[in-house]
Amino acid sequence: MEFSKIRRSLRYKIFIYMLLILMLSSLVIIIVSVIQYKEEAKDYNLRRLARKEQALRQSINLVLRRTIFPVTTENIPVILKDEIHHIANIHNLNFELYDLDGRLLISSVTGFGKDTLMHFVPPDILSQLAKTKDKKLKIERKSVRGDFISAYSYITDLKYKPIAVLHIPYEARSEFYEYEMQEFLARIGKVYIFLIILAVLISFLISKNITKSLSVISEKLKTMDIVQNKQKLKMEKLPEELLPLIEAYNQMVDKLDASTKQLIKMEKESAWGEMARQVAHEIKNPLTPMRLTIEHFIHTYDPDAPDRDIKLRQFGEMLMEQIDALNRIAQSFADYTRISDLKLEYDNIVEAIRNVVMLFPNDVELETREDEIYTYFDKTRLQQAFINLIRNSIQAAKEDEKVKVKIRVYKQANKVFIEVEDNGTGIPDEILQHIFEPKFTTKSSGTGLGLSIVKKIVESHEGDIIVETYQGKGTKFILILPIKPKKNEV
Repeated sequence: MEFSKIRRSLRYKIFIYMLLILMLSSLVIIIVSVIQYKEEAKDYNLRRLARKEQALRQSINLVLRRTIFPVTTENIPVILKDEIHHIANIHNLNFELYDLDGRLLISSVTGFGKDTLMHFVPPDILSQLAKTKDKKLKIERKSVRGDFISAYSYITDLKYKPIAVLHIPYEARSEFYEYEMQEFLARIGKVYIFLIILAVLISFLISKNITKSLSVISEKLKTMDIVQNKQKLKMEKLPEELLPLIEAYNQMVDKLDASTKQLIKMEKESAWGEMARQVAHEIKNPLTPMRLTIEHFIHTYDPDAPDRDIKLRQFGEMLMEQIDALNRIAQSFADYTRISDLKLEYDNIVEAIRNVVMLFPNDVELETREDEIYTYFDKTRLQQAFINLIRNSIQAAKEDEKVKVKIRVYKQANKVFIEVEDNGTGIPDEILQHIFEPKFTTKSSGTGLGLSIVKKIVESHEGDIIVETYQGKGTKFILILPIKPKKNEV
């Protein structure tokens, strides 16, 4: 990839991220505003219900004080028989009265609504009412007809002794607040459209300015020897824009130092020790001249020179080729350590294997009892494992015989079996137990991680791998993976 393309890609990433931040913050403000309007509507209904309840209780108490009957629970229906509908009409509010055990005494509800009347108060509500400090309880509920608030309180006699439970089914009204909320969202929507357009322009200019200096020196973060010379760069005459990058470089030195120490602990395993030495050898060669070049640049750079921008650009372009080589080496090592980070998808594993076989039309034959076996797996990682096995089988072919690789796929119970069999020379017994150990090869084009990667991919899928080898006849690798049902299935 060309240097200008890398710079442009980074600039647009910053541009997109800034837009996402603006849109996310706008969404949060809108959500908070909607919640605030709903809370205000709720508080309004509670205050309105409290006023109506107070007025209703005063009317009921007035009737109780004027009655000629003894003010008792049993006499409530008689006392309020001729007054209950009048009271309900005055306050435009239906209500019911229950005895202290929750049985209905009298109700203002008549006609069509009487079939939905609650004939008793549940014991748990009575218990909650008794425990409240002010002997008042409000319960919110939702139904197909709207939101309702049920208010419960005690009606007392002239000596303030509870004789009945008052229930007011109140229909919450919030038309005004809903209208205000719609008006607010419409106004704020216009404002955010203007802000987004303005943010597009500002973020593009800011991102372009930031990446101008990043494009010159960013790759210098990888130009150190991870085995020796882990010295931090010292600032003298570099441009101010490069300060954050140099700080990032020095932080990377500390991180690589910690990684090196961790790698050294693995030297008790011969394969990992060989890997560490090979990585160090591959990286050390280009790092030495790069280190000298950087130090020379630091001591000779003049920020006041008229050609300083040209020298900065030439310096960055000169380092790109060596940095790309280092990146390929580091990437192969990083890929191995990140194999366990799977991206599982529910897909047809037979189709994934068939796509791999198509890459080797003359050497590989696929046999399958079923065209579809669905399970969760990382398609990229699993196809990588099959490619490594097929290439390993092709390399194991006899010199005087055409290579033949057969892949068999079948299902047993809740597992899928994939057999990769070749007609090669087989694996000698003395190295069979070491074939899955990570080890760098002595060849210039390989890393020796092929079968180790295969085993790690299979185990990351909670599977197992079995090897059957026959001297002079060939080798068979059997991959066993679990079949997992789709998450929304029972």
